[in-house]
Amino acid sequence: MKDEAEIIISGVKLTDAQSMTVRVAIDTLANVLAEGAVEDEGKILAERYVESLSRIQSLLESRPSRKQ
Repeated sequence: MKDEAEIIISGVKLTDAQSMTVRVAIDTLANVLAEGAVEDEGKILAERYVESLSRIQSLLESRPSRKQ
C-alpha cells in the first residue's frame, strides 16, 4: 500500500485524506475531459488541462510505498 502524495498548499501540508481527495478530483477531471464531454470551443483548453493533469497524475503515482 502506498501513502498519499505529500501535498503542501501555501505552506500547509495536507492530510492523507485531503491528498486523496485532490488525487481523486484530478483523476475524475482527467477522465471527464478524456471522454470528450467538452464543446468545440473548449477543446484546445481541455487538451491543455489533460496535458497538465497527466503530469500531475504521474507525480501523484510516484509516491513512496508505505512501510508495513
